[in-house]
Amino acid sequence: MLKRICTAALLAGTSAQADPPFVCQGHDPDWYLTLAGPVAQFDYLRKNTFDIPQTNTAEGRDWPRAYTLIAEFDTAIVLFDEAVCDLEGRPWPITAHILTQRGQTPILLTGCCTVAE
Repeated sequence: MLKRICTAALLAGTSAQADPPFVCQGHDPDWYLTLAGPVAQFDYLRKNTFDIPQTNTAEGRDWPRAYTLIAEFDTAIVLFDEAVCDLEGRPWPITAHILTQRGQTPILLTGCCTVAE
């Protein structure tokens, strides 16, 4: 039974390689994120490269999208929604929320994204 549950969970996620590349940033605090294929670069307090082992979309919809990021010492969950986001007076087409941590302290960051050209 456990084997079937694990297999179903793996099949439920979609491949990050099918998604377009994203460029994101936020301010107060400053952070930067790029997602391209199966990897992400996240720069918050320190720059780190993450694998993206799983992506999901909301049931029956294309948005919001969730990405699980895993690095050697850090993890993060990124939620993208196709909602206009304002960053320094400039509109961006996608809103991002990142749940990560500093040691044992959970941190929620918010910012804006666009599809990379």
